[in-house]
Amino acid sequence: MLGELVALHDAGTIERMPQISFFRTLAAFTFTLVLLGCGGGGDSDADNALGPDEQGPPLVGTDLDRFRGVSLASAGGLPTAALEELVATGVEWIALIPFGRQPRFDVPEVQLRTTRGRWSQTDAGIRRIAEIAASAGVRILLKPHIDLVEEIDGQWRGTIAFNSEADWLRWEEDYRSFILHYAALAADSGIELLSVGAELHKVVRQRPGFWRQLVGDVRQRYGGSLTYGANWDREFEEVEFWDLLDFIGIHAYFPLTVKMDASIEELELGWQPHVLALEDLTETYGKPVLFTEVGYRSITGAGVDPWDWRVRRSADGGAEQADAYEAMFRTFWHRLWFAGLFVWEWDPAGNAVNTRFDTGYSPQNKRAAEIMSKWFTHPIG
Repeated sequence: MLGELVALHDAGTIERMPQISFFRTLAAFTFTLVLLGCGGGGDSDADNALGPDEQGPPLVGTDLDRFRGVSLASAGGLPTAALEELVATGVEWIALIPFGRQPRFDVPEVQLRTTRGRWSQTDAGIRRIAEIAASAGVRILLKPHIDLVEEIDGQWRGTIAFNSEADWLRWEEDYRSFILHYAALAADSGIELLSVGAELHKVVRQRPGFWRQLVGDVRQRYGGSLTYGANWDREFEEVEFWDLLDFIGIHAYFPLTVKMDASIEELELGWQPHVLALEDLTETYGKPVLFTEVGYRSITGAGVDPWDWRVRRSADGGAEQADAYEAMFRTFWHRLWFAGLFVWEWDPAGNAVNTRFDTGYSPQNKRAAEIMSKWFTHPIG
């Protein structure tokens, strides 16, 4: 089966593949020692750094490998107990999401925010979480986003665009500095996977040359693996630079049904057209698909419009949320071209959530967490 997956990759990616089985075995052994209390002290920052001439180890690739991840949002640290809880559920990866700010969709200015936002979004928080996670064998995806200060008339990061070439060039200069900052931070912190952007649909469609140059610039400064988080709604099919990346990243909030109480089987059926589109994409580019975000709210009709965090529907105690996760895992976990996923989202302080009335995305303390853990610890194949 390893041979089948290698066949999916282009020559640049194939170079990473032969070490996979060895590395994953070594990582599992090392993590076991940590859990048993036999591990020594962590590596220094210099030892963990991933410079441009020092590529990180391969990430996934065998029939037993998947990204088993959650998107972490922490306002005040990552306590040992919270990390232990994550590890116990089968989590091996954490996504950290720093935010840059842009005044409006049509203002060509990207503001780097290294000390503001939630602690896990700051440079200091990212460095510290990477250090703590490494000590427990947990690995990091760094996925910078752009937020608009002023969202009007349905505008959001996916509609960022400009009317003049001068404005485009100014924005591209700002955005390049923004991403290269996080490329350097990822390299210095030993972070093994970096996203060069997320959900910038119009920029992707209108400025394909910019992205190819940007990926090249990042590669010169960062030796880890790269992805991009494309939105589920057409964008993932319009990205023209998948060939330059290691993983096809999807924010997989696909609609699965129009029913408020769809069964697991009906939700599985709703995945089928999306599966065909993703299969076509991975065959075209020879790269595995990674759900850089996926999640469902704890509401009735969780599979109707998973992307819509504003929709108001009643809490259901997490039953439909759990069914949506079950359908998703059943659909993808066995597929060789599927690299894994990052669940949206997980808060280390989330144990106080009243799950009976909560309508948010977090699976914590809900049936969905049990489904996630079951599949994250489930043998593949």
